[in-house]
Amino acid sequence: MGSRKNRRFLRVTLASCTTLKGRTTEAKLSSLRAVKGVMDMELSPLARERLAKIGALSEEERERMRRSQELDSLLSQYFRGELSSEDLWKRLKSLKEQGDESTIKEAQDKLIDTLRLQMSQTDFDQRRSAILALETMKGEGKYSSLELVLNSIEALYQKYTQVKEQTYQQLKSAVESQLQAVAQQVIKQGLKVDVESSIEANVKNSPQWKDFISRHEKASGEMFDNYIARLRELI
Repeated sequence: MGSRKNRRFLRVTLASCTTLKGRTTEAKLSSLRAVKGVMDMELSPLARERLAKIGALSEEERERMRRSQELDSLLSQYFRGELSSEDLWKRLKSLKEQGDESTIKEAQDKLIDTLRLQMSQTDFDQRRSAILALETMKGEGKYSSLELVLNSIEALYQKYTQVKEQTYQQLKSAVESQLQAVAQQVIKQGLKVDVESSIEANVKNSPQWKDFISRHEKASGEMFDNYIARLRELI
């Protein structure tokens, strides 16, 4: 119980130590005393190391941390539909003007982090639009190259989904007639049966499907990872 309280106190202390800028001298001393108090508790070596690093953060590093948190907040609003692509572009342009070129790269990097092989077309389009829009802020951007890689990811996603569905339908056809016959017998006995769910369960539990999905996910995942690596190189 005491350990959990210490961890909660540690989290609060960590947060307070990263926002010393602009605070009074007394407030700063209070935060530093809190850090020392936490250090005197029974903390793991990792926790002690984290506290030591926070104490050693430069003004530039603290500012970078603050800007990163602001980026996270903006992107969350964008993903929730509270900001349009144009709104996001304007807000990030303002951040860039307050900082440096790395603000745009960091935002793109965070957007790339959210890309998945299995995601809706809407979610993918939202991320692609933002990544490309941000690229236009750079003096010597690589818009065309980024667009090409993003289009390749979209094509991979479509092929991944298509092959998966085709294979499922093939295996489904192989067991459907047999299960339909069994279902008819069950229905004659006055019992209810969900034929479609039974077919799906049989297909997805079959050795053929498990073998296919394992190979399919591995091959597609490797291609996806290569595209993501290429995106990171370009930004």
